[in-house]
Amino acid sequence: MTDVANVADMPKYHLGAHGAEALLGPVQTTLRELETRVAHYRERLRLTAADDAALVEAHAALAAARETVERVYAGSVQTARGEATR
Repeated sequence: MTDVANVADMPKYHLGAHGAEALLGPVQTTLRELETRVAHYRERLRLTAADDAALVEAHAALAAARETVERVYAGSVQTARGEATR
């Protein structure tokens, strides 16, 4: 039997708090990269109709996720700027 640490028991990476505006930038970049990769697969690979449909659905899900993260990121940047001027 393998011992698996409970996530709640794991220490935090840093002592100081991190803002969403700093953490969501890399998430946006990764989602864009994945979106581009899926589009590239559809353009360059021979796919069955079912596989192409799956990639279309995956691309749409990635695009929606990226748009959501971009919206959240924009709100967190505005919040951080508002807090910095106080």
